[in-house]
Amino acid sequence: MPSAATSTGGVENRRGIRAFGVLLNEMSTKKMNLRRSALEHHKQIGKELIPPFQQIGPPMEQVFWLRDLLPEFLWIDALVHEHGQPAANRILNDFLTDADRFNSHPKEILDGTIGAFRFIAEGERRAFVKELAVKIDGAVARPLRHILSLYPDCPMKWMAHDQSVEDRDSSIAAVRDAVGRLFAGKEPHAGFCRALPLNRFFAHNKLCISSDLTDTIEAIKNYPHGDKYRAETFARTTHSMALVRRAKEDPDTFAWARSFWNSNRTIVRCVL
Repeated sequence: MPSAATSTGGVENRRGIRAFGVLLNEMSTKKMNLRRSALEHHKQIGKELIPPFQQIGPPMEQVFWLRDLLPEFLWIDALVHEHGQPAANRILNDFLTDADRFNSHPKEILDGTIGAFRFIAEGERRAFVKELAVKIDGAVARPLRHILSLYPDCPMKWMAHDQSVEDRDSSIAAVRDAVGRLFAGKEPHAGFCRALPLNRFFAHNKLCISSDLTDTIEAIKNYPHGDKYRAETFARTTHSMALVRRAKEDPDTFAWARSFWNSNRTIVRCVL
């Protein structure tokens, strides 16, 4: 037989457990209410929940890293892989600065994505290749040779039409490695690649940052040192918003991405 003290202690323990259970239930109810409050203004489209700010104005095109954006960064990835981060940044900006004068599009800029080179009008391309031949070799033809060899519809293919065909198997392996490097879109390598287009927005005065965002400004000024995550997040968000806007006005914004993924079905057979 348990003692009276033990019995009393057991009763107290059970009361404490019940009280703690009530507290947990209250906390869970509050959390659920907060969650409902946070989600009740979201709009469900298919399996996606669209937050309120994205419901303002016309419906926004949803952009996905793997499906829509990864193929656009294969050139920047190739530069970084071939030359390393500091040199890749210099080569990219130097090449795009020279290329800018051939871009006659009234609104869009050459931001470093592959698809943006379709903004160079066909009538300007011969002069482009003639004037920038040396830079094309180092910035495009050599680092991007595997992509140019496998994908005739690549929007940068016109820069290196006469390039010799690379070994098919080695090109497939190289493209597979490139996709692997970029696959995790927020990891260090892909994060750096995705940050570089921000330079072009500043170069064209397409972006102003509020002076109140001192932490963001410092992160961008010190990049790739300091608060890299803050700088890369700002760069990704800024670029994605620009691409979403472009996609609303231009249905061919992600034509290269569609072509890339569809072409892979014929380039490499699926083995189950």
